[in-house]
Amino acid sequence: MSELKDRLQADLTTAMRGRDELTTGTLRMALAAITAEEVAGSSARELSDEEVLKVLAREAKKRR
Repeated sequence: MSELKDRLQADLTTAMRGRDELTTGTLRMALAAITAEEVAGSSARELSDEEVLKVLAREAKKRR
């Protein structure tokens, strides 16, 4: 698993424990987009940190 995805997972856990609903929702949405990108296509694969950043940039652009 990429280092960036691991960090997002850890931040999600922290946000859930702190009962921060906005952060929890945002991180869940980001991780869902990353997971969807990993399983898209003919075979599942693991994304690199650069690919994760591209997915996050695309999702941020969608929401502007």
